[in-house]
Amino acid sequence: MSTAVKTPAAKKIALPTGIVVADLKWPSFEDKDRQVRGDDGQFDIWYTEKMGWCIPTLRISGTRPRGYAERTYAVMLDGGLCRIGAGPHVLKQHTVYIRESRKEALQKFIDIRHTGAVRAHETRDRISTRRARTASRRSMW
Repeated sequence: MSTAVKTPAAKKIALPTGIVVADLKWPSFEDKDRQVRGDDGQFDIWYTEKMGWCIPTLRISGTRPRGYAERTYAVMLDGGLCRIGAGPHVLKQHTVYIRESRKEALQKFIDIRHTGAVRAHETRDRISTRRARTASRRSMW
């Protein structure tokens, strides 16, 4: 008697509009279409069931108890800021490599990533400032 559990077929998740499968492949050394240099040369994109495709922008530092996934701030493709981790809710993870010929087509994702990074830094700074002020007030007592 077989004890194998039948699992439903994996749901095929389509890439966001504007990203093609060729963008997910590392450009070869001989390729004449070079990868963009600097921070805009690549970015990660993660798919979650509830939030859809998200671009991670800033890792949330700090120690987590054992068994918890590290968290990161991310920006959803509609511009909303969220927190996601490397847990089971992340169904797909890809790295998008930006070539010179595709930079214009992927510019909207680059812009979303930059604005999301700015907002994530602002959020982190606001939280850190609040924690520092609370610690300062508590130390007076």
